[in-house]
Amino acid sequence: MTEPIDSKYDETPLPDQEIVDEDGDGAADPSEDNGKDLSHLVPDTEVVWAVPPSFNIDPTDLTKGGDGPPSEEITEPSGDLRVDLGALRTAEQSMLTEARGAVDKYEEVRALVAAVKDTVFGQGAKDAYERRGDNSNSMAYDPLQGKSVANPFAKTGETFAAEMNPAMERALLEVGATIEKLGEYIALLNHSGQVYAEADRKSRFPAPPPGA
Repeated sequence: MTEPIDSKYDETPLPDQEIVDEDGDGAADPSEDNGKDLSHLVPDTEVVWAVPPSFNIDPTDLTKGGDGPPSEEITEPSGDLRVDLGALRTAEQSMLTEARGAVDKYEEVRALVAAVKDTVFGQGAKDAYERRGDNSNSMAYDPLQGKSVANPFAKTGETFAAEMNPAMERALLEVGATIEKLGEYIALLNHSGQVYAEADRKSRFPAPPPGA
């Protein structure tokens, strides 16, 4: 059997997590999210555009209502512009298709987590009661006969779920937020097309002055 080959590349890009053991029991202390229900943080996602808004619609002024610094006013005339709105629309449509696929998969996982998170790790697991032993009293009345008893691993499942459930919900939050950012980017692309189209509509010689 050959020895393992050491690679100069790290096996994982994530840093090793430091184990916090303030109580000194040799086991990692519970995280701050331990036992919390973070489902209220998990976003619902959807693609609201069946068809993107037309580029012929006047763009919304994005400079109003923001908390950032005011945009620098440009007074110098622009050079020649050439914008392929057809290519922009094709790219936008392609991103919308990918966004719909991402939303479908995300919503599938989100629904699954919500449906099974209370039992998937064995929390509350029960076993059918079985009478143990074979003695003279084995035929006596047993109040547990025909009932269920806690599975020996149920407590371990509850301890694991207290850490894993909020971790899964935070992971869903990050994925959902990423999908929302993709939606914002697509909306900005559409806005850019409207801005260029409006600039094209207004790029014409003004009417001659009166009396000219």
